[in-house]
Amino acid sequence: MNTNAIVTITCEVVQVVERELELSLSELCRCGAADEMLVAELVAHGLLEPAGTAPETWRFAGPSLAVARRAQRLVDDLGLNAAGAAVVIELLERIDHLERGPR
Repeated sequence: MNTNAIVTITCEVVQVVERELELSLSELCRCGAADEMLVAELVAHGLLEPAGTAPETWRFAGPSLAVARRAQRLVDDLGLNAAGAAVVIELLERIDHLERGPR
């Protein structure tokens, strides 16, 4: 008896990114596996704050990579839109801050 099984393993990748690192819109999307339209909407909602005045000149700080990746996962996995993903990320950041307490 020949039994073939397909096993899918998903793991979370932890990535430390320097604050001084700057990424263009295309680099952010490629490295964060995020859609350019989603990133533009996150900028419009104030969750991402790039330097530059237009998408062609935007430069994102390193930590923006984790935000873009998290937002894309919320969109893909939970079917949220950009506004919903922005709210969830802001709430998760507040919870994290409260759990860490004053320093």
